[in-house]
Amino acid sequence: MSDEDYTKHKAKVEALLFATNGLTVEEIMKKTGINKRDVKKILDALELEYLDESKGVQIINEGDIWKMSIKPEHTPDVKDMLPPEMPSGLIKTLAVIAAKKPIKQSTVVKIRGNKAYGHIKKLERMGFVLSEKHGTTQLLDLTEKFFEYFSVVESKFREQISQETKKKVEEIEAEEDTKI
Repeated sequence: MSDEDYTKHKAKVEALLFATNGLTVEEIMKKTGINKRDVKKILDALELEYLDESKGVQIINEGDIWKMSIKPEHTPDVKDMLPPEMPSGLIKTLAVIAAKKPIKQSTVVKIRGNKAYGHIKKLERMGFVLSEKHGTTQLLDLTEKFFEYFSVVESKFREQISQETKKKVEEIEAEEDTKI
């Protein structure tokens, strides 16, 4: 790879990391067309470059995910500008949807109670959940924004969901199916 190509590729990778909540090497390869060896070389170079004390952000590797984040010493300076934390009730409803996506709204309500209706509407407005008519209920699914916001790779997502949550959702779905 020529110096000119390296500089262009490095800028592409840097822009991707800035614009997302993290990507795997494979995702970077797919988005840029850069081969794996060169992507890794660029990521390693960016990681070192951003260690410089004059930089307010850093490039970090968390497992398979590479991301750009604010250096811990600068977090207090920007804390009030970061997206607010979601209330725990909203997160719990989102977790149920995520556990068995797609999932019937009626199943979510049975698990989370009537407050889930409001949570689902808010999660739709926030862009984390999509719903479509499914008989007498709605079928809920996650959007790409969910995976970006929580820095989760969709293909590995199912492995990360607690077995307890999966089991509870499956029990309620089986109960619903026997009523039909």
